[in-house]
Amino acid sequence: MSLKDIFFADLLILGDGFFFRYLEGETESVVKVPAIYRDEVARIQKEVMELARTRQENEFFYSNMTIPYRVAVIHTISGTGYFLRRLKLPVPVIDTLGFSDSVLSTLKSLGKARGLILVAGATGSGKSTTIYSLLTNYLSVYGDVVLSVEDPPELPVQGGYFDRGIWYQVDANAVGGYEKAMISAMRYNPRYIFLGEIRSSLSAREAIRAAVNGHLVVTTIHGNSLQGAIYALQQIALGSNSDIDLVRSILGDGLLAVLHQELLFTTAGTRKLQAELLYIGGVPGITSKIRSGKLELLNNDIDTQSILLNKGINLYSHYSNGK
Repeated sequence: MSLKDIFFADLLILGDGFFFRYLEGETESVVKVPAIYRDEVARIQKEVMELARTRQENEFFYSNMTIPYRVAVIHTISGTGYFLRRLKLPVPVIDTLGFSDSVLSTLKSLGKARGLILVAGATGSGKSTTIYSLLTNYLSVYGDVVLSVEDPPELPVQGGYFDRGIWYQVDANAVGGYEKAMISAMRYNPRYIFLGEIRSSLSAREAIRAAVNGHLVVTTIHGNSLQGAIYALQQIALGSNSDIDLVRSILGDGLLAVLHQELLFTTAGTRKLQAELLYIGGVPGITSKIRSGKLELLNNDIDTQSILLNKGINLYSHYSNGK
């Protein structure tokens, strides 16, 4: 038995032991690595220690028996540890992630639109996997150019797609930060932009500006609800700018949709995707609430759209047809 034969999200190599996070079949989120795998993990520890020493980097890619990992070096009070995120390569088809048919249909249809899609959720909720899968779908169906700006790129996906699309990846740290990377990205005139995470007011404003100017921008943000994600973006975009009305107005114009997702444990020890979707896309009643800052009033719109989704209705088609 090898690590490649089992399914887990993360491998934690710490001074006080080896641990799996989200090991399939276990009901606890973190469990000790069973004895049968410890020799392999000890070998991995030596290899990533050497890579960290020679590269002098705190984040890098590593492969073990064809399985790719993203390694983060952790400096704790008890010594240096290593956090290995198991990467999903090849990028999974979005149909396999667990979205309902109507949410899936709506998300796919957004590839024809312009604006900003926010994917919200806690760390480890699969936000990046969703975006990689979604953009791969857009390239397969609509073609054109994707430019992703990440710190660092989470998956190595740069290259040609389906003889009709190209994906470029930019390491934000290597070019001076998200803001500079976003500004330079406009020179490529990409159809789709993937911004790894909105962390500052400048990057938030660049993302919204690109969305308003005709690009489809997809990004992640931490938020525990649909309204929480919009509020978080509003506060980040605001920064030291005191003109909150202007920020809210731009958000109302730029936001296309917000997706909030969680990965919940099942009694079988697997994790199941749970997702909520709010389509905004210029819908007057929704954009007016965002512009006025009355996000709590979006509950009715979320409930209405949830009913439509439960009926199998594609929200993009529904609202685009003026129904």
